[in-house]
Amino acid sequence: MKVTSTKKKLIITLLVTLFFLTAILLSTLLGSKELDLYFSTIGREYHDVQLRLSNGSLVDEVFVREEETGHYRVRIRAAKGGKTGSTDVTLACFYNESEYPDIYSISAHVTGLGTIYSGRMSFNGMHITFSLVGLLFLCYSVMLYIWHLEYKKSRFFSYGSIQGLGLSVYFMAQAITYFAVIIFSLNRSEPLSGENLLTVNSLVLSLICLVAMPVILIFALMITISNIGLIIKEGKSPSNALGIILSIVLIAGLLVIGILVIRTPGIYAMDLKDNAIAVARGVISSVFFYFICNLFSTLLYCQLAGRHKPAFDKDYVLILGCGIRADGTLFPLLQGRADRALAFYHAQEAASGRAPILVPSGGQGPDECMPEGLAIKNYLLSQGIPEDHILPETGSVNTLQNMQFSKKMIEENEGSEDFTARVAFSTTNFHVFRSGILASDAGMNADGMGARTKWYFWPNALIREFIGMLVRHWKLHAVILSAVILLASLFGNAQWIFSLL
Repeated sequence: MKVTSTKKKLIITLLVTLFFLTAILLSTLLGSKELDLYFSTIGREYHDVQLRLSNGSLVDEVFVREEETGHYRVRIRAAKGGKTGSTDVTLACFYNESEYPDIYSISAHVTGLGTIYSGRMSFNGMHITFSLVGLLFLCYSVMLYIWHLEYKKSRFFSYGSIQGLGLSVYFMAQAITYFAVIIFSLNRSEPLSGENLLTVNSLVLSLICLVAMPVILIFALMITISNIGLIIKEGKSPSNALGIILSIVLIAGLLVIGILVIRTPGIYAMDLKDNAIAVARGVISSVFFYFICNLFSTLLYCQLAGRHKPAFDKDYVLILGCGIRADGTLFPLLQGRADRALAFYHAQEAASGRAPILVPSGGQGPDECMPEGLAIKNYLLSQGIPEDHILPETGSVNTLQNMQFSKKMIEENEGSEDFTARVAFSTTNFHVFRSGILASDAGMNADGMGARTKWYFWPNALIREFIGMLVRHWKLHAVILSAVILLASLFGNAQWIFSLL
């Protein structure tokens, strides 16, 4: 399946964004020519209600209507003439002729575009405007999921698969929560004000993080337990404590978001004077949720890759080195990789009658008595593999070089630089996905297989893979995070739009 080019993706994303921004702008301009103001009184039965305007030249009265006892709706529109400014819209409610009226007042502002909004940033049609924002996020989610499927079908070992799935979930969760909050607001007897909806993005992101809290806490507990087991078995080291460190970061993130929610005066009914909290909550929640989506997407793909079973049609099987003992024998981790390759070797020979050539790959470290590739070869020979079925690579010092140098040796063995050999590689289950990406970087569309590892080692290793891929693609994450933070900041300060009109 052909993968949509990056240039085409950017063009599609830009066109979709421009379409919805145009729709949002038009719906706002067309819907805000009139303004409905809602007044909640003390519930007395008034015999007379009068509308008073401090600046009558700015707006015209359309109607004053009692929707239900104690709740009045006043509709006004911007007066002709293009005047701009503010006016107090006052409802004077008379209980009887001998008493002073009860006074209720809301300010309204008229812009140079002929639109009108209240002092609490309410404008007619705002639910349509914010529904369009939810639809924009939904479109982002669908597009990203389609592109994720393209990567998955054309080249399973691609970081685009992880990134596409993670971002698709990121936007889908926001879209669903957006619609849920807007539906909730429509079912209230007194509609929410515009400033409430201007903080929806912050609220949505915070709600998603808090709803996901049980899953995140269970995950943090599980990786902490596995890390304790790893430290007991393997000893203390920074790399062996990655799971505990990640657990602390996850819990700290949830605590910060929780504190910001608690400090918000009325989580949903927030005044704009508190927009600093809304911005902080939106930015922190968006960054936190982005990394949560990326984390679980990475773990899912690493898990799927570790369980993958290549077809029995391979010409070569690479065995990726990872350290040997001082006497040249294999550590259990490396022996597991060799045994997995041996099992595939015999299974393919039995299924197709043709055994692949094994390519043990790895150079010699400063504390090693021989190259890892040679040590693996010796082990394969001890397991009865003919020497002419082994092609050792002994110069590489990392996984990328494993792939690059092995590819070169295969080309030399095939007598051609036109790389058409069918290749698989054997590594530990948690390492399969990243190895597949590096194989692609080296010019090989190689299939991967994973050897099992101990239960206490596997979670920490997966986290190491997650961090490794984050660092490897740090520029991509920097760009996306910049956009995420900018989006959250703009939503938290959307009142600027009104002040500029």
